[in-house]
Amino acid sequence: MLPKEGGAGRLGILAGRGELPWIAGRAAIRAGENPCFFLFTDEPPPADLQDRCELVVLTRFYSSFLRAAQKQRISRLLLLGKATRDLLYNRPRFDLRTLFLIARLASQSDYSLFERLAQVVEQRGIRIIDQATYLKELQLTPGRYGRKLSAAQLADVLFGLGHAAEINRLDIGQTVVVGNRAVLSVEAAEGTDQCIRRGGSLFRGRGAVVCKLAKSDHDGRFDIPVTGLSTLESMIESKCRVLVFEYDRTFVVQPAEFLQRAAAAGITVLAVDRSQLSAPYLKKLNGRAAPPIR
Repeated sequence: MLPKEGGAGRLGILAGRGELPWIAGRAAIRAGENPCFFLFTDEPPPADLQDRCELVVLTRFYSSFLRAAQKQRISRLLLLGKATRDLLYNRPRFDLRTLFLIARLASQSDYSLFERLAQVVEQRGIRIIDQATYLKELQLTPGRYGRKLSAAQLADVLFGLGHAAEINRLDIGQTVVVGNRAVLSVEAAEGTDQCIRRGGSLFRGRGAVVCKLAKSDHDGRFDIPVTGLSTLESMIESKCRVLVFEYDRTFVVQPAEFLQRAAAAGITVLAVDRSQLSAPYLKKLNGRAAPPIR
């Protein structure tokens, strides 16, 4: 049984698109929690969790989400699932207080928004908790999953991780696609999958390397990198051949199926320890395959 974080009080899950909210929610239920899901997408919830869901509008943060959370007596909150910036740009319906909150931000970067929203909810007695609280099972152990990489591919991995760290420092995105030690594409507001397709196609199907990193000072409450089958499909479509991410700060949705699909497509996955990154470390990691996930 997984431990509760922070003791008493009902758990809320602010749920975007994808499977993470439901995976975490089911794990929380097994641990004795009584979670309530606050949906801000039009994706239908799973049938077994439907009666725990409320629909909210994030651009009406005060009048929609906060009101619903206080009604449900939420004291702890998980932020999980995909949210795209078109929430702000595609005919948004703001309540006045939310509009003022956004207007007063020095930057509308993801981190600035998350940090300000955290301050607002904590002022109302709701604590945002680490995203990994109920998702530890989605993290791989460090190692190479798939075919051994060439010396040129390892050089691209080290090159790409350095650039991924820099775009994260600048709060641009998490992913870069590289080939022959050249940056082919950088993730911004469009998301990982489009970044992969663009970069892979520019490399003319010669097996580009996809590198995905969190910020070095990443706050575990917000936007931990996620990869899954849709990432692989984008790589297969654009003929990318290597995916690299941090083993302890990346969620892999359906990890066993993910690795099976990667192997079938000839894609090598490297789960790395960022604290040890160097050419000798990558050479050692590449030397022995990681044990299979069952």
